[in-house]
Amino acid sequence: MIRVDIETIIMASGPVPSVIVLRERGNGESANAPSRSLSIQTGSVEAAAISRGIDNSQNNGRPITHDLFIETLRQLNVKLERVEINRVDAPVFFARLVLVREGADEQIEELTVDARPSDALALAVRSNAPVFVEDDVMNRAGTISYRTAQQSGEDEFKQFDQFVQTLSPDDF
Repeated sequence: MIRVDIETIIMASGPVPSVIVLRERGNGESANAPSRSLSIQTGSVEAAAISRGIDNSQNNGRPITHDLFIETLRQLNVKLERVEINRVDAPVFFARLVLVREGADEQIEELTVDARPSDALALAVRSNAPVFVEDDVMNRAGTISYRTAQQSGEDEFKQFDQFVQTLSPDDF
């Protein structure tokens, strides 16, 4: 499993899907190693729910479904331990919630629940639960980014400008 963070949410409207970009966390082994990212398409309402969870937006005291679910888990003494993006059947991704609760005999019980990635991510941001992606999913659907933290915006702009200069009208 690969630990990821939400890097970007690209909001769209109409028939164009929104996109959630998950970036692999740096493992500290090599600062110059390329990182991988995973882009998951979702609806605009789902993307907005994730964004509201990140921003910790309030809904005038009326919880939306994800807030309600987190509060229900809390009342039941259940914790969202982690979210796992565990399968891809392009373009559809699958996820599961890993929940933990303490049983009557003080044994920790782990439960898994299938979920849409958008719902799982909306819950993860509200509960500070870590997000993981199966190695196979990242290998099949992820992309590699050679951009480093030291790369400035101007360097990135120059690279983009050089790329644009190589395009012709036939490329479109």
